[in-house]
Amino acid sequence: MKRKLLIAVPLLCLVTLVAWLLRPKHELLGEAFISERDAPLLSGIAEVRERVGTLHYGERVDVLARHNEYVKVRTNAGAIGWVDSRHLMEPALWLRSIKLLDQARAMPVQARGRTKVSTNLRVQPGRTEPRLYQFGRNAPVEIVGRAVADWAQVADEKDSSNEPQETKKEDWFLVRGVATRPPGEDAGQVAEPTTTTQSGDQTVPIAGWVVARFIELDLPDAVREGVASANLRPLAWFELNRVSDPSGDKPQYLVAAARGPEGQACDFTALRVYTWYAKRSRYETAFIENNLCGQMPVRVGKGPKEEPEFRFRVMGGNKEERVYRLIQTVVRRIRQGGEPSSKRGTMKPAKPVVK
Repeated sequence: MKRKLLIAVPLLCLVTLVAWLLRPKHELLGEAFISERDAPLLSGIAEVRERVGTLHYGERVDVLARHNEYVKVRTNAGAIGWVDSRHLMEPALWLRSIKLLDQARAMPVQARGRTKVSTNLRVQPGRTEPRLYQFGRNAPVEIVGRAVADWAQVADEKDSSNEPQETKKEDWFLVRGVATRPPGEDAGQVAEPTTTTQSGDQTVPIAGWVVARFIELDLPDAVREGVASANLRPLAWFELNRVSDPSGDKPQYLVAAARGPEGQACDFTALRVYTWYAKRSRYETAFIENNLCGQMPVRVGKGPKEEPEFRFRVMGGNKEERVYRLIQTVVRRIRQGGEPSSKRGTMKPAKPVVK
């Protein structure tokens, strides 16, 4: 018996050593981050394969191998499988997305809206720039900035708009939104969630650049009707304050807009203020200023007597800052020293907003 044990034990050790030496080796080639809401984790890359899991935006994975358009990865939970390389972000791009999110978080909201179609979120303005994520249709976003880029058609973002393809420039919005994952799903390394888009969803804040005309602005009726009657293209809007009315408090609005095609150097070229006229129960255009070359962001605040105040910088030259205050239903530009100007500039008499 002892003799058998003396033979069996070394033999078992030898078999174990050989198995360990011949084990599949998963040498780490680097790391990556998931750039899709749902990325399938596959058992292999052959035609016959199974979906062994699902990865979500922001999850960190170890890269074990690469084969054509597929990457073998290991999740933080230890699961191993293959992922389409288009669903991964390199660490450098992930870091750029984090910096962009930090930048966007510090910027005031200029407008809110929703995506008209599936819309790519990019790290910089331009359809050929690296993609960070793809919003589905009707995804809510907050607009915090604007830029211009050359028009280009890309395979994964078909432009079904009526815009002529020979357009040289197009507007882009810097937006904040959320990437979502199914209820109960955990991520390995993601940013702190903020709001939810569906009941029970886990959310990850995200920021990036989108084609501006792929966003439908959530305009109040008074603003929508006012800019339509003036043939303006709204780019930003704000609630300045609320006034009393027998039917309930009514908000008063500021809108920054442009006239003409996309791709202009100025972020906006016109301002309108719409105030509520209680006696006639309607909105009226209390302030008009044209021929501007305004730069976002427009910042809304309060004056020394708690009156609504808004300010922005003019593009070009010394980039002077302009400050305006709404005093009852009159908008006045504030000169140096904090006093309203005696002249009303391009302000015009109040007009009813077209119904």
